[in-house]
Amino acid sequence: MQAVILLAGYGSRLGRDDIPHKSLLPFDDETLLSRHLISLDSLGISCVYLVVGHSKENVKQYVRGLDLELEFKFIDNDLYRTTGNTLSMVMGLRCCTEDVVVLDGDVLYPQSEFCRYVENSESTSFALIPADIDNTESTKTMIRSDGKIGMFVTKRDLTLEEKANFTFGGEAIGFFKLSFENCKKFIAHYENFESRYLELLWEIPFTEFAKSVDLSVCLVDQGPGCFEIDTEADYEQALSTFQKHRGSF
Repeated sequence: MQAVILLAGYGSRLGRDDIPHKSLLPFDDETLLSRHLISLDSLGISCVYLVVGHSKENVKQYVRGLDLELEFKFIDNDLYRTTGNTLSMVMGLRCCTEDVVVLDGDVLYPQSEFCRYVENSESTSFALIPADIDNTESTKTMIRSDGKIGMFVTKRDLTLEEKANFTFGGEAIGFFKLSFENCKKFIAHYENFESRYLELLWEIPFTEFAKSVDLSVCLVDQGPGCFEIDTEADYEQALSTFQKHRGSF
């Protein structure tokens, strides 16, 4: 299995000038990024593709300075300011030659639960955690009657029709798997609609993709919590929980 980590984004909502990139936010003597790489290393991932954009040279220098045997390669997305993370994801997927796990670079999670997900879930699946169906910001995952994903809804409220037609599965927390076959299919799907998807987050094209490919779900035991870190308040909450439950992370 290979991995793609999405790291191109600017992270303007965080408002931290003391670090070059939000994936380098500290958690004791670790960072978000070092935690991702340590987890992937422990899983025996054959190669990690890091898609970089904002402050890319700082990210590259940091990764090269880590004492890991893990093979990694950098992919430069110089269009990161004007595109969504779908482009970064596709740039990474194009390099993959095996099944792949994709990670958003700004998520804190219990490493044991992430590893359990990667080892035990279906080859094409999305990790979900329990969530509030009325949380506008979260990536709400809606499930069809056959138990597969029907659509993703993010940054807006659900409509009454969506609530009637689907069952709420939880929040897609920011890591998922694609079989190599479905990886190729998604790249082809993206290329057919590139002008529509170029500026969008990955949730939109995957909603369309779900109409022709079965996307399974895996409910993750998040322990003390999984956190997507967009703002300083998010970081403070994540850091506080991390420090209180260090052994669980």
